[in-house]
Amino acid sequence: MQQHHWRTGKAISLAVLTFGTAMLACAVSPAAEAMPAAIQGDEIQYIVLEGGGPDQGPGRDVSANMHSMARRFGSMLASSRRMVAYGVQQLRILSRSSDVVRQDVEQVLDLAERTGIPVFLHVDSCYGWGAEDVANSEDGPPTRFWLHPEMREWDRFPEAGKLPDRIPRPWFNWGPWCSPAPAVPATGSPTFAAFACSQLDEGVLSPLVARLKQWRSQGREHLFAGINIGWEVHLPDFGDPAMLRLINRESGVVRAEAPRSARGIEMDRAFIGKQLGYASLHWRGWNEQRLLQAAKNEGISREAKFRQLCYQSIHDYMETLAKSCHDRGIAPGRVYTHIVALATVKPASTTRPPIWTAVNRYSTAGFTMDNRGGARFNLPELIQQIRKANGEQEVRFGVVESYFRLGDRVYVDDADQCRRELEEMFAAGARMQAFYGGFPLARRTPDAALLAIQQWLDPE
Repeated sequence: MQQHHWRTGKAISLAVLTFGTAMLACAVSPAAEAMPAAIQGDEIQYIVLEGGGPDQGPGRDVSANMHSMARRFGSMLASSRRMVAYGVQQLRILSRSSDVVRQDVEQVLDLAERTGIPVFLHVDSCYGWGAEDVANSEDGPPTRFWLHPEMREWDRFPEAGKLPDRIPRPWFNWGPWCSPAPAVPATGSPTFAAFACSQLDEGVLSPLVARLKQWRSQGREHLFAGINIGWEVHLPDFGDPAMLRLINRESGVVRAEAPRSARGIEMDRAFIGKQLGYASLHWRGWNEQRLLQAAKNEGISREAKFRQLCYQSIHDYMETLAKSCHDRGIAPGRVYTHIVALATVKPASTTRPPIWTAVNRYSTAGFTMDNRGGARFNLPELIQQIRKANGEQEVRFGVVESYFRLGDRVYVDDADQCRRELEEMFAAGARMQAFYGGFPLARRTPDAALLAIQQWLDPE
C-alpha cells in the first residue's frame, strides 16, 4: 500500500506546542472547566481487571469478560467511592486505523452502559503491537510508522546527511520473546508524536468525549475509570546487562514467539549490545558533535548526556499524549502515564526511565509495580521521586499494571493479606490498581483475590 507522507497543520501545531524549547504555563481549557466533579476529581478508587488484547491472552473476549464481572460483583453504584472496572487492553493507535480503534472503544463503552461495570482504556502508544498482521489494508493506520523515515529508531546518528537504512526491530522477553513491529517508534520525533496524537484523538478521544457528554446528563460519569496513554514507554537498550543475559541464555539465537505475525523471526545479531534513541535525538536537533560539546560543558560523560536527552524525549512524548486528553476536557486525575518503576531499586536506563519522566501537569503518574516478579519497586522512594518532580506534598499515582497471577504462577492465596495489600496501596496514594491476565475470570483470577476485592468493595 502506498504510504502517505503524514503532514497536517494540526500535526505541526501539536509538535510545536510540546517539543518547543519553552513550555507556556497551562490554563484550564473551557472543556475541562465544564467537566463535572465526578470526572474532574479522583475521589473514586478503582480496582481494574484487564483482559488480554487482540493477540494477547487468555481472555480476549471483551463482552464475556465484562459480563462475568457484572455477574460476580454486580453493577457499580454512582454513589460508591470504591468500584471495580474493566480494562480494555491494547487499543492499537500505532498499528490500526482510527476506525478500527474507534470500534473497539465504542464496544467497551456500550458494554459499560449495559453491565454497569466502569471501563478503563489502555492505549498502545509504544509497541505498535501486531503491525505486521493487518488483515485488510483499510484496517491499517494512515501511515505505517515503521516505514516512515521520521518515525522509527536507529542505533546511530546519520552520517554525511544520510539517514541510517538498517532499522532495528523491538525485542523484549515477557516469558516468550516478543517483537511486535518491524521498527521501534522514535518517541522523540515531533512527526511521530503528532501522528500518535492524531490517532489517539480520532480513534479514542472522539468517541469517549461524546459518550461522556451523555453520561454526564445521566449521572453515570463513574462508568469512565480513566485512560492509560502509555504502555511501559521506553527506548530499547540492547546492551542492558539483563537483556544480554537473556540473549546469552538462548546461545545468542533469539526467535520471536509473539505476536503471532512475527513468530519465528530471528533477532539481527548486529544490533545486540546497541543503544537506541538516536532518531529521537536527531529529530530534536542533536548530533554527535553537539552531544559531545554539551556533555563537556556540563562536566558529564557523553553516555550520561545521551541518556538524559532520551529521558526528556520519553517524558515529552507522554506529556504530549496527556495534553491531547486535557484539551478534550479529561482531567489529570483520569489520565495515566505508564513506565516501569524499576528505577526506584536499580539505576535508571532508557529501558527503565527515571520516575520523573512519568510526571506531567496533564496526568497522574502510572507504573508497572510487581514486587513478586520482575517489575520490582521501592514504594517510599517512588513517592519521594514523584513529590520531587511535581513539587506537591500529596502524592497520587496509579498502579497501572500489576498481577494476581502471572502466567501459571499464582500470586494470591490469602484473601485477608490481599485485601490488606490493596488497602495499603490506596492509602499510600494510589487512585487505581490494574491487574493483568485475569480472564476468563473464574479460571484465571484466584478465588482469594476475588474474595478480597468483594470485601474491599463492601467494607464493614
